[in-house]
Amino acid sequence: MNIIDQVISRRWRAGRAAVAGLLATTAYSIAMEGDMAITRNRFSDVRFIQGLMGKRATTQKKFLLLAWILHIFNGVALAELYAAIFKRFLPGPDWLKGAIFGELFIVSAWWLTPLADRYHPLIQNGELPKLANPTSFWQNIVRHLVFGLVLGFLYRD
Repeated sequence: MNIIDQVISRRWRAGRAAVAGLLATTAYSIAMEGDMAITRNRFSDVRFIQGLMGKRATTQKKFLLLAWILHIFNGVALAELYAAIFKRFLPGPDWLKGAIFGELFIVSAWWLTPLADRYHPLIQNGELPKLANPTSFWQNIVRHLVFGLVLGFLYRD
């Protein structure tokens, strides 16, 4: 048995994972819009992605559409990673596995937030709030919990 066979789950269903990822990203996006309205902290993942495309991209609607597409693609890619590799190593029922995966993802990436605050053009010019603060942290915890719960409920291998 080669290393790929040991890492990739034999029960992985790519099509099911893609659909679950699409729906989980939709739920994440709804949670994102809701938490921005509730907290008044306007940190948007989509605008963050758009800002990475350059100064001109931040003012053009076609780049906002591209940022949404990349946001959705990212969610589907995470769902594929969950289904192909991580799900089988996580404890509990499917909903808990998904929740753990979503939270582990954001907690493992959070150490990068000071770099985003320092270098991201939309954070630098004040169009997006700083990311390394308690409000943004809890927004991301909730968003990724929603993503993970939906992913866990929907992806059955």
